[in-house]
Amino acid sequence: MMLKKSVLISFFAFLFLVFNLSAQVATIDVAKVKQVIDGFGACTAWHVQFTTAEADAAFKNEKSEQLGLSILRVRIAPTSSEWPGWADEKANAQKAKARGATILASPWSPPATLKTNNNIIGGELKTESYAAYANHLKSFCTYLGNVDVVSIQNEPNIEVGYESCNWTPTQLLNFCKNYASAIGKPIMAPEAFNFDKNFSDPILNDLIANTQVQYIGGHLYGATAYNYINAITKGKKVWMTEKYFNPDDISTCITMAKEITDCMYNNMNAYVWWYLRQPGCNLIEAGGKLKKKGCTMGQFSKFVRPGYSRIEATYQPISGVYMVAFKGKDHNVVVVVNQNKNNVSQSFSFKNDTVFSVKKYVTSESKNINDEGTLTCVGNSFTNNLEAQSITTFVTSKIPTTNHSLKDSEIRIFPNPASQFLQFSSIEGLTSFRIFNIHGQPLISKTNPETATIDISGLNSGIYVIRIRQEGKDKTFQLIKK
Repeated sequence: MMLKKSVLISFFAFLFLVFNLSAQVATIDVAKVKQVIDGFGACTAWHVQFTTAEADAAFKNEKSEQLGLSILRVRIAPTSSEWPGWADEKANAQKAKARGATILASPWSPPATLKTNNNIIGGELKTESYAAYANHLKSFCTYLGNVDVVSIQNEPNIEVGYESCNWTPTQLLNFCKNYASAIGKPIMAPEAFNFDKNFSDPILNDLIANTQVQYIGGHLYGATAYNYINAITKGKKVWMTEKYFNPDDISTCITMAKEITDCMYNNMNAYVWWYLRQPGCNLIEAGGKLKKKGCTMGQFSKFVRPGYSRIEATYQPISGVYMVAFKGKDHNVVVVVNQNKNNVSQSFSFKNDTVFSVKKYVTSESKNINDEGTLTCVGNSFTNNLEAQSITTFVTSKIPTTNHSLKDSEIRIFPNPASQFLQFSSIEGLTSFRIFNIHGQPLISKTNPETATIDISGLNSGIYVIRIRQEGKDKTFQLIKK
């Protein structure tokens, strides 16, 4: 009886070990595609003009000290001369646009003359001023000349002591329904302080207003990211358009990175930080030097580009580790946040893709988007050490980094380049081979080949990858088809 009990305990202990080991593998399924990513950005409200060096640091993506931001949020001042005036935001928008950014324009208040209290602080937009307000927003867009998205109102649902305007959900609905089309640009609403659906659901549920609004925007002050099904099922892009954390230490940056991860995981299309350059909660310093929070944003913005799509991935493979993954045209990106105050060994596995290696970049207490080199994948999998309190970005490669130098006992391929036929030096111990294009798609495959000659005449000219299995080991070659 004791022996049986001992065997049962050992069996359940084995099952527990197997379960925990399998639970620790983070799986990325490239075939399961989610939302399209519009980008990552920041705001220049009350900034005055930024310099060329600052624009390069924020919106270019050619060097390690550049963030590659792809969205700029500008302020629509109540009047063209209200400090800092429209001219400053136009200059900022031109610099950002020239570096590939999308421009989002947000108003904090209509002109005072259009409001119930004749003041740019508080009050409401007069009902009889709705048409004039739509024309005001249109005039700003015409002046800038490059606005891509226009918001109706910044944070309509809170009363504050600075530039602002109060709206009810019904007022916002009526404006969008009857006047938004006159602005002549894609519309965003409601940019609520706490991403309050009570301000956006009425718009989404109204047959007319729904057609006038293309973007649902919101802020995450006092709220957490959620999957906004009503907006998504009605074809709207969902943007998180304002949030900040202070100070600039690694613990704060980990909180920030976790929130960006959660926004992406919950099917949002964009994440926009508050101040770009202003002191206190900024991403860059005056002159263009990246802050730690800027590097945190860069772990996403430099590698996950507009037009990429999120793909299914294990959200929390182990306690304190969170992950989100993306699919690009030529490579895929995995961003991992380790909240733990200790290093963690993590295994990763790609499904429905062929990945030979990943490039690793890290931001931690001592590192800022550091290039950590290339890691080799075996069977589309790899295991790596995540630093304590770090954000790690892995960028995949579907082409071997080098041609393998093989021993005399190992199989060689020739000729290379080849035009019609490819030859193995031997098929001894060769159990299978596969030929992939540079996108990782298998084109030719064979198990237990009986001949050393492969007909490749059907392949187009270009670069291919051959993976063979010889005596239980995988080897890869690069092939040039003439």
